[in-house]
Amino acid sequence: MFKGTARADMKKVVTLSKSATLRSLLNAVAKGAGVVSYVTLVFLLTQKNVENQAAEQAKAELASTARLQEMKAMRRVQQAGFVSKIIRLHNPTKQNTQNLAEIIVDESEKAGYDPLFVAAVIKSESMFRHSATSARGAKGLMQLMPSTGKYISEREKIALKRTEDLHDPVTNIKLGIAYLKYLDQKFKGNRERVLIAYNWGPSNVVLSMRRGAKPPTQSLQYAKTILSAHSKWESEFSNNANAADVIAPSSMVG
Repeated sequence: MFKGTARADMKKVVTLSKSATLRSLLNAVAKGAGVVSYVTLVFLLTQKNVENQAAEQAKAELASTARLQEMKAMRRVQQAGFVSKIIRLHNPTKQNTQNLAEIIVDESEKAGYDPLFVAAVIKSESMFRHSATSARGAKGLMQLMPSTGKYISEREKIALKRTEDLHDPVTNIKLGIAYLKYLDQKFKGNRERVLIAYNWGPSNVVLSMRRGAKPPTQSLQYAKTILSAHSKWESEFSNNANAADVIAPSSMVG
C-alpha cells in the first residue's frame, strides 16, 4: 500500500516536472518571438536588397554588353569603309568594293584576325581581283594553291567542294585567314616569317631556319612590303577610329 502510494506520488512529481519544463520552453519562445521576427525581417530585407543589387548589376551588364556590341558594329563600319577606299585606290576597275570590304572585315572578325593585315596580303597577292590565277596555279584573292586550300579546308573543316571555289571571295578569304592563323601558330606569331612562309612555303622556311640560311630576297621583300602597308594603314585607321565614319582621302592610303 505504501509502495503503491509512493509510486503514484513519484509519477505526479515527474508529470509536474515535465509540465513545468514545457511551460518554461513555451514562455521562452513567446519572449523570443519578437527577436525571431526581427531577425526574420532583417533576413528578408537583406535578401531583397541582394536581389535588387543582383538585378541592377545584371541590368548594368546588359547595358554594357549592348554598348560593346554597338561599338563593335561601329568599328566594323569604319573598317569596311577604310578597306573599301584601299580597294578602290589599288584596283579602280573593281566593282562592288564595299561588298568585298565587308567580306574581308566580317571573315576577319569571325576568325579573330586583323582585317587590315588580311587586306595587305590580298593587295600584294591579287590586287583585289578574285578571278586572279598565277602561273603556278594559285587562285583567288589570297592566291591559294589548290593543295593548300584542300589541306586547310580539311584541317579547319571549311567547305571546299572543288578547286574553282577558290575564286569565290568568301571561301578564298575564309581559307586564306585560316592559313595565316596556321602559319602564325607554326612560327609563334613572327609576322615576317609567316609572310615569307606564305610566299615561299612553310617547309622551306623551316629548312632555312635549321640551316641558318636566308630566305630568297624576293620573299623577304614580299614580307617587308606587306608589313609596311599594314603598319601605315593601321596608323591611319587609328587616327580616325573615334569618328563616326572613317574619312581617308586617296592621299592617305597607298
